[in-house]
Amino acid sequence: MIINNNLQAIAGAYQLNAKSPAKRVDAKAPTSFRDEVQLSANAQTAGSAVKKLKGMSDVRLDKVEFYTNAIESGNYNVPAANIASKMISARF
Repeated sequence: MIINNNLQAIAGAYQLNAKSPAKRVDAKAPTSFRDEVQLSANAQTAGSAVKKLKGMSDVRLDKVEFYTNAIESGNYNVPAANIASKMISARF
């Protein structure tokens, strides 16, 4: 413990505290403050876009129908080179 010779400053701090005791606040007293949030126009636009995206389906039925019809009719052909390149890029 370090003790210095500044006892007058410590005594002065105690005297100041004695002159103006700490004010106690009743914890049960109702407060009149309310939190408030204000969103910018960009944030509101982004929020509405997120709501629209959440409402959309994950499955694009138009694409499913297109490829289903192409496969069933025999018109869906994928070149072997495309298949091979996708397999290699997925592995490495």
